[in-house]
Amino acid sequence: MASKERIRRKGWRSGCMICLTVTKNEEGDGIQQIDVKEILYMQSDNQLSLSVHTENAQYVTVGSLRFWESAFQKAGLNFIRLDRGVLANLDKIKVVDKDFKLAYFDTNIKKETKNCTMSSSGYKSFRERNTTIPAVNSSGSKLLKGLSWQTSP
Repeated sequence: MASKERIRRKGWRSGCMICLTVTKNEEGDGIQQIDVKEILYMQSDNQLSLSVHTENAQYVTVGSLRFWESAFQKAGLNFIRLDRGVLANLDKIKVVDKDFKLAYFDTNIKKETKNCTMSSSGYKSFRERNTTIPAVNSSGSKLLKGLSWQTSP
């Protein structure tokens, strides 16, 4: 069987520049590769595995957040440690909630919108690295340079 055919049949992606090998669950089912640019955030579940969140799915991989933070930094990727257990793709964060310290990965915030937690120091680091992403407070008002407006009627 040709190499490209074997890759296509097993679900491996040959087009991503930097890929991460993941599985569908901790038992190792559904091994595949995803493009690192698709990752919204990674979250430490335990000492052996990490949850990898994309827009449409959640996967599992191995390693520590410290390892992946270093590897992504060395590869020139824009990931930031937002919390002790969260490493997020800064390019994917669209809005942050400054009161509840949540990072959202969509501008249309709903109950089901993917988000991750931020510590106070993670929020401060985030703001130091990015001032263009709007912040919202717990009442749903966007805050940008001292101005606020409602996100929904």
